Amino acid sequence: MVHENTATMSMLDETTPDEVTSDETILLRDNQEPLMPSRSLSGFPEPPSYSGTGEEGYLYFHIDPQYTNYVNRILEGYEYVGVMTSLDKSGRCMVRCTPDTRSLASEILSRLPEVTLEI
Repeated sequence: MVHENTATMSMLDETTPDEVTSDETILLRDNQEPLMPSRSLSGFPEPPSYSGTGEEGYLYFHIDPQYTNYVNRILEGYEYVGVMTSLDKSGRCMVRCTPDTRSLASEILSRLPEVTLEI
């Protein structure tokens, strides 16, 4: 039995003068090296083992709600410090950061006059 896509497949096999012939395609495929895992991954150290819940890195603070976007943009400018979240409409916020970046986030927020840190 002939498959209904046989005619379509044979049309795809035909090449125009601008296209590469199927023999050339096979040669190109034969000359390619097999895919290998990235060698750059071995340059990264193993992540440290961590047994905490992650909440010990959270930093809580109060701001006037009109400054929410301003403070968030400043934190976004320091890439990988943490993610700011508003907790309520009164201006209570938090930064989700890691224990390693908590001190930097605290320093950044403490220098902003609009922010009152919860310690």
